[in-house]
Amino acid sequence: MSVDQVTHKTRASYISKFNLQQRRNAQYVCAGVLFALLAFSLWDIHYLGASHDAIYALLLSRFAIPLPLFIFIFIKTYQVQPVVPLHQLVTLGMLMVFSSLFMVHIIYYNLGITLPIDSILLCSVITYFIPNIFYYQKLGLSLFIMFWYISFLHYIDLPQNEIIRAAIYLFFVNLAGLVHSVSFDKERRSNFDKTQFLESMARTDQLTGTENRHKFDERFVELLEQGKLENQGIAIAIVDIDCFKQYNDNYGHLAGDECLIKVAHGLLTLKRHPLDACIRFGGEEFILIRYGVTLEETTRWGQKIINTIYALNLPHAYSDAENRITISAGLIHWHPTSSLARTQLMTLADHALYKAKQNGRNQVQIHLSKEN
Repeated sequence: MSVDQVTHKTRASYISKFNLQQRRNAQYVCAGVLFALLAFSLWDIHYLGASHDAIYALLLSRFAIPLPLFIFIFIKTYQVQPVVPLHQLVTLGMLMVFSSLFMVHIIYYNLGITLPIDSILLCSVITYFIPNIFYYQKLGLSLFIMFWYISFLHYIDLPQNEIIRAAIYLFFVNLAGLVHSVSFDKERRSNFDKTQFLESMARTDQLTGTENRHKFDERFVELLEQGKLENQGIAIAIVDIDCFKQYNDNYGHLAGDECLIKVAHGLLTLKRHPLDACIRFGGEEFILIRYGVTLEETTRWGQKIINTIYALNLPHAYSDAENRITISAGLIHWHPTSSLARTQLMTLADHALYKAKQNGRNQVQIHLSKEN
């Protein structure tokens, strides 16, 4: 994987988790927009009178464009999978709000009323404090406001000095907002990277690069719930390197570590689905998880595990099984209708592993029962 691909993957991961974490803030933005629309609509009614001919057009301009989109956004904040690009939806929603604001300015102008710059400045300032969009989106929205408003002032033939004055105000508001937002986004990304690093350290086995058993129970329970939700079978294999103590005793612990690394890398090549996992459970024991498989596919996968490590051809002259490194595996297939819990599944897979060792090692044994 190239540096650009890694960078793109890291950014995609950041944006995905950012949107998940910012769902509550997106709800606040939706509520804030609704409150602002109601408040300014009440101001329209107070200023012009409820019976004024332009009231209907004003209310339609304020609500018709942005309101349906923000209702949609609010509903989407409750969706976890797939992750909703809320930063894009909120940016689009704010663009609709500002477009409706300019329609309001035009309606008032046609009534012979030129609204002051206050509302435009307020929108520019508020834009830079929206929590769940990025600085470049905030800048884009504010530049849109600035461009449209200056164009509007030209349209109504405002004196040039007034147009320049408004442009200067908006420029410095945008400059201050941009400096703040860039700094805030950098700090937020830095905190994310630090958290990701610590989480990676907490869940990664430092020797082999596989996952470790930290939070394994919690993750496995979530995986079973996902399997039931999507009606997908799951294969669980407990894998143990045959005669590893003899390998360590005769080749040394440094060679033993190198052997563990090579075996782990071989097992990692078996991952196909994002929810597949390879966990170093302790010593020379690994747990493999394959998501979205049938019983027949599980059987073939189990044999592939054995063949993959056998094909590494790592010498082991002191093994009782072969003259190379081999593994034994205990395998169980979990069906989404199964009532077996995590502990029961692990126990049955462990029994199958014991049977594989008893039968001569370098093989896989599959536990079969109606409860699978």
